Amino acid sequence: MTTYIIVAAFTFFALIAIGIAARLFKINRMQAEKIAGLQNQLSVLCVGAVGTDERILRFEQTLSKLKEHQNTLDLGTTTQQSYEHAIRLARKGAGINQLIDSCNLSDEEAHLISRLHGGDIQNSHIQEIH
Repeated sequence: MTTYIIVAAFTFFALIAIGIAARLFKINRMQAEKIAGLQNQLSVLCVGAVGTDERILRFEQTLSKLKEHQNTLDLGTTTQQSYEHAIRLARKGAGINQLIDSCNLSDEEAHLISRLHGGDIQNSHIQEIH
């Protein structure tokens, strides 16, 4: 009878072990499926990220070109406004040093504007030479 009890206990523990093993196998299979699904999602995200990186890079390059173009336009406008301001000052009789300081002109630019657009005194002096 003791052997029957031992066999029954062994059978009972074997059934419990088989049940636990089956449950662990099922959990393992579900986790493997979830991992495979997550790997697929990660792959899709990586492909999308590469495309996004390329688009961002193109946008940054375009933005940089636009900034350079805008700066060029601003410089052109600023330079034009400086020259117009310098011409107005020269017509009012401003000196070369004042043109250089007020309009950020080089010495040569200030002399040229002064000669071309200077006050009546300078213009009449130039006309007498010719």
